[in-house]
Amino acid sequence: MSVRRVVTLVLLLGLFAAAAWIARGRLASGGDASVAARTKTAPAIKPRSAADIIPQLKDPPKRVGVTIKDMLAGKVPKLNQLEVEAFLKNRGRTSVNLLAASRLLKDLSFVREAAKADPQDPAVQLELALRGETPEEKSAALAAFRAAAPDNSLGDYLAAHQAFAAGDATAAGTALAQSLDNPLYAVYTQKIVAGSEQAFLEAGYEPSAASAAAMFSLTVEHYQPVMQVSQSLQQLQEAFIRSADFDAAEPTVIIGLTLGQRIQDQGPYLIDQIMGISIEKKFLQQLDPLTAAGPGGQSAGERSDDLDARLLEIKTLAAGFTEKFAEADESTQSRYLAKMRAEGELAAMRWLMEQK
Repeated sequence: MSVRRVVTLVLLLGLFAAAAWIARGRLASGGDASVAARTKTAPAIKPRSAADIIPQLKDPPKRVGVTIKDMLAGKVPKLNQLEVEAFLKNRGRTSVNLLAASRLLKDLSFVREAAKADPQDPAVQLELALRGETPEEKSAALAAFRAAAPDNSLGDYLAAHQAFAAGDATAAGTALAQSLDNPLYAVYTQKIVAGSEQAFLEAGYEPSAASAAAMFSLTVEHYQPVMQVSQSLQQLQEAFIRSADFDAAEPTVIIGLTLGQRIQDQGPYLIDQIMGISIEKKFLQQLDPLTAAGPGGQSAGERSDDLDARLLEIKTLAAGFTEKFAEADESTQSRYLAKMRAEGELAAMRWLMEQK
């Protein structure tokens, strides 16, 4: 993007801020907007009083009979405090393990412990930026995350999300323009899944059950802020187009298309594919079908057709996946999970559905 386009985007985002916010309202969540949330003191790290009785869980009983079919039906096992503490005692209180413990128990004190021990770990700071209990905690963590991973565009998108929520469209435009120079898009969820899998293994679950339980326990914390950024950007784009200011609209289109494509290219899970396609299609729809907008010089129309075909494929795969996966033997299920970790969920689903 040229300097002129960046400056145009930043300035015009500021000029259009008032009208845009009247049209759509603030994007801040209820928790961020409340006075109580803004003044709430972050709780201290919880004392680990269970430590004296952890040794009895050193050799936990084997958890047999826990099937992937049950998990697909919604019966996902959960680990309790003692099991998670035993996992940390046996495997170590590393950043990855603490992040997994935090997700499994929904306890932010584990993340704060990891941030204190290793403040430069981007995965830890990202977790606090997404799940922090106050705007101040989130903002401080986001600044640390962007410093620790300056080439990760997710930091720019989250900074734009915070700026939009605060009503500062100029700062949002600056962050979004910066994202074009940072090609990496990493959310580190695979690290958390790997740590969670070890926790289930330590609790006595069989390997395939532990792997599936870790996957099914995962929550997608980055989904909402990224989608909100794309929606804010699209509304600004539409405002520029309505006013026939196409020079101002062009940078918003480039940023929106780039965001959608990055999520598809680098996101490991099916929800990443669906989210990325959804974002990209919204911006493609504003373009002339003959405009060059896709990878390899594809026109907007051609790219949109390709995305529709991929969505249809995902819908078709998803329709038959649950039954196919549930009825597969343990070896096939294990190979599927390994392929998903190595190649992504969509590639693994394609492979599974090809099996006889």
